[in-house]
Amino acid sequence: MFTLIRRHLSGSPRPKTGTTEEDVRLLVDKVAQAARINEILGRVRVRHIDGRLTWIASTATRGSGWRVTIDDATAEVGSVKRWGIR
Repeated sequence: MFTLIRRHLSGSPRPKTGTTEEDVRLLVDKVAQAARINEILGRVRVRHIDGRLTWIASTATRGSGWRVTIDDATAEVGSVKRWGIR
């Protein structure tokens, strides 16, 4: 647990990705417009999920917001979900 916290606080380097953050942001903007999401999905990060690199774009809010996932290898949009309390 402390290792995870230490990695998060130390700002360990992002894993090498096939899709650039700029491309992900452009794709997320298109997805948000299509889904009629009026909030900015400005928080973008990449994570290992089920052995694959997945980009996650979300609103930088507390309590509730939106989350879009994009597969790094294929640039396919995964889930577009609302999260939290509304």
